[in-house]
Amino acid sequence: MKIVLKPLIAATAVSAMLAADVVTAKDGCGEEEETTKVVEEDTATSQGSEEPLPVLASNPELPKDRALVKPSVEVSTNTSEAIAKTFTITDLSMEMLWVKPGTFEMGSPSSEKDREDDETLHTVTLTQGFHLGKHEVTQSQWEKVMGSNPSKYKGSDRPVEQVSWTDVTSFCAKLTASEQAAGRLPAGMTYQLPTEAQWEYACRAGTKTAFSFGDGLTSAPANISVGRGETTDVGKCPPNGWGFHDMHGNVHEWCSDWYGDYPTGAVSDPVGPADGFYRVLRGGSWNLTGYSARSALRLSPVPAYSNSSLGFRLSLRPPASK
Repeated sequence: MKIVLKPLIAATAVSAMLAADVVTAKDGCGEEEETTKVVEEDTATSQGSEEPLPVLASNPELPKDRALVKPSVEVSTNTSEAIAKTFTITDLSMEMLWVKPGTFEMGSPSSEKDREDDETLHTVTLTQGFHLGKHEVTQSQWEKVMGSNPSKYKGSDRPVEQVSWTDVTSFCAKLTASEQAAGRLPAGMTYQLPTEAQWEYACRAGTKTAFSFGDGLTSAPANISVGRGETTDVGKCPPNGWGFHDMHGNVHEWCSDWYGDYPTGAVSDPVGPADGFYRVLRGGSWNLTGYSARSALRLSPVPAYSNSSLGFRLSLRPPASK
C-alpha cells in the first residue's frame, strides 16, 4: 500500500479556518494585550523555515519522594477522582504528579471543529495509575542525564527540544538505570514515555472539550504561535485541572506508541500497534496555532525526526506489554 505523507499542517484543510482568526497576541503566557491579527499560515513564525513535520495522510496497515508505592490496579470510572499527588526526582528537581486509574472518551466527536479522520471516539479504561511529569523535561534536566544540550532555544528551564523519539527513549533508559543502581527505583517500575492514551487522559483532566480549557484556545493559557515565537520556561502557562502545565503548546510531546488506527470499541490499557513506521506526537507547539494543540490531535513522524518544536514529558510506570 502506498504511504502518502503530508506536511504538519494541511493548508487546504485549515486555511479557511485560519484566514480570519482573531487572536490574542502576547509574550508567552503573560498579561494579555488585545490585538486583531490575520493568521495566514499555521506554520508562520518569526524564526524562518524549518523542515515541516511529516504526518500520515492515511493510516496504512503496518506489519513524597523516591520511596514510591506501586500503583493500585483498582479501576475508578470517575475521572474527577484522578487527583494528583507528587514526588520529586531530587537530583533533577523534577516534580511528577500521580494520576489515578479511570475511564474516559479518547479521540473526538464528529462535531468537533477541525477534527481529523484518525480521531475515532472510543472508550478507554486505564486500570493502573501512573506518575507523569508536572512539566515538560527541561534542558537542565536533560543535560544532567545526557551530558549535552541539543536545544535551539537555550534556557535551563525551557523544555529540551530537537530531540527524536530515539533520543528521548535513551534518556528514559539511562535515567532508569542510574536510579536503579542508586536503589531509588521501586522494583518493576521504569521511567518511560507515557502511552498515547495516558497522555490524552492527563491532558483532558476530566474534560470532553477540544482543549482542557474549553473549546477554544488563545495564547493566554498556552504558548502557541500567536505568542512569543519560541519556547518559554516550563510552568509559565497555567496548569490544566489536574495540575499539568503545557499540555497544550510550547513543544510537541513524544508518546511511546507506534502510530496506527484507533479501535472502534471500548479497550483497556491500550499501548498502540505492536510495530510500525511512525511514532506519536501530541500537544501542539510554540510555532503552530491552537489547531495543533487540541487534546485529540495526533501527529506521526518517524522516530528519528527532530526539530525545535519537539520535546517530551516523563512518566513512571510498570513496563507496558504489547
